[in-house]
Amino acid sequence: MRDIIWTVIMIWVVWKVYDTFKSMSKTKPQRANQSRYHQQEGEVKIDRNVNLKSHFNPDDGEYVDYEEVN
Repeated sequence: MRDIIWTVIMIWVVWKVYDTFKSMSKTKPQRANQSRYHQQEGEVKIDRNVNLKSHFNPDDGEYVDYEEVN
């Protein structure tokens, strides 16, 4: 009788763990759909607040063309 009770308890514990993981997998895609900007699939967002400052200083030097010699 004791073995039957332990078997039922173990089945219940396994079922609860399975149900917990199953419910987490269902809620994960919903969180992804609730993004900050609510973009739809295929939509492109262009950020216009880009810093247009040059990466090079005018005093860095000049471009020198080269030729590869074998």
